[in-house]
Amino acid sequence: MTEEIAVSLGTSNTSIFMPGSGIVLCEPSVIAYNGDPAARKVKAVWKEAAAMEGRTPERVTVVRPLEEGLISNADACKDMLTAFLMKVIVPGVFGPKIRAIVGIPVGLSMEERRIYDDVFAKAGCTHAIMIENALLSAIGAGMPVHTHKNGLIVDIGGGMTEIAVVSLGTIVNGCSMNVGGDMMDKALRDFIMGKYDIDLGFDTIKRIKSRIGSLYSNDKRSLIVSGTDTATRSPANIRVRATDVMDALMPYYLRIADAVDSILQVLPPEAAADIGSDGVHVTGGAGKILGLDKLFFGKLNLPVVIHDEGEYATVLGGGKLLENSVLLSEVLGTRVK
Repeated sequence: MTEEIAVSLGTSNTSIFMPGSGIVLCEPSVIAYNGDPAARKVKAVWKEAAAMEGRTPERVTVVRPLEEGLISNADACKDMLTAFLMKVIVPGVFGPKIRAIVGIPVGLSMEERRIYDDVFAKAGCTHAIMIENALLSAIGAGMPVHTHKNGLIVDIGGGMTEIAVVSLGTIVNGCSMNVGGDMMDKALRDFIMGKYDIDLGFDTIKRIKSRIGSLYSNDKRSLIVSGTDTATRSPANIRVRATDVMDALMPYYLRIADAVDSILQVLPPEAAADIGSDGVHVTGGAGKILGLDKLFFGKLNLPVVIHDEGEYATVLGGGKLLENSVLLSEVLGTRVK
């Protein structure tokens, strides 16, 4: 028996799709060990492990195996992925064969790709098909990647942003940059600490972004949150404004816009014309901030489509390939075997 899955292995979250069931897992990419991680005594994974960050005794080590979109701790990543697979796949007497479509960053080196291959093999995947996240996101967003028409996808994830022009089932031109939601969280936390002398936890930072996150200078919304006064180390409440979020995060979104523009500048006229009519498609959790479409339109002079379920676009794209053998064959046909 062979189980088929699609896996999006992200810096912030890992998602797994199974044909017939849809997305069966979306959990934080975190694992906790008792004692030294080298001892291989796993204490917790996903939400339970994430809840331990900053709250654990010395004997417990919390590890995030991916940094800036890449596997940074292969052993911990293997342990975490193994636990995820055990959660969604019922083990048989001899263990099921697992065929996985795996999203990988654009532009991986051969050594980095070998790390992904090794991690998935050791976690129990019999056959792992590596496909760029940007291409999977484009498929998940419903873009017609199998046609000759060029499309532009911007996937703003937790660890990195991936930008690609896709056509005929492959990436025509693309790049990745180490700007993502996690970096923006740190920037917003530092901004608030510098302005208000209040230290906030990252759960609070994420709540601020989801409640009042905006790139509009005239956004009047605000939110009262609790943190720690940096001078007295005592609990304190502050009112954070939407314009605080804009001031902290705008430089990062402008960097992304500049990177998109640099890709557009080197396209041949026919490809540029395709994108001029179809616009820029934005996926990824950090791509859902209010006002991003207006910002990109102003900088790029192109229509902008923000996809509602953009944070799941990569794993949904892998799922579509599993459920469409013709499209999968077309995509795989563009790669050297």
